[in-house]
Amino acid sequence: MSQQDDINYQLETLAIRTGHTRSFEEAAAKFSGQEPGNIYSRFTNPTVAMFEKRLAALEGAERAVATSS
Repeated sequence: MSQQDDINYQLETLAIRTGHTRSFEEAAAKFSGQEPGNIYSRFTNPTVAMFEKRLAALEGAERAVATSS
C-alpha cells in the first residue's frame, strides 16, 4: 500500500425515497391518518410498529410508543 496525500475524498448526500402512492390525494390521506398505510417515516413505519409491539410485550403493557430522541 502506498500513501497519497493528494487524494480528495468527497461525500454526497443522496435523496432517497421509499414507498409508493398512486396520487397526491392518496399520499395526503395517508399522512393525515384518514387512510391506513405505511408512509415509511416515523409515522406508521412497519419496523417501528414491530419494535413497539415487542417492547410492549417485554414490559407487559398494552401498547408502546417509540419516538426519536
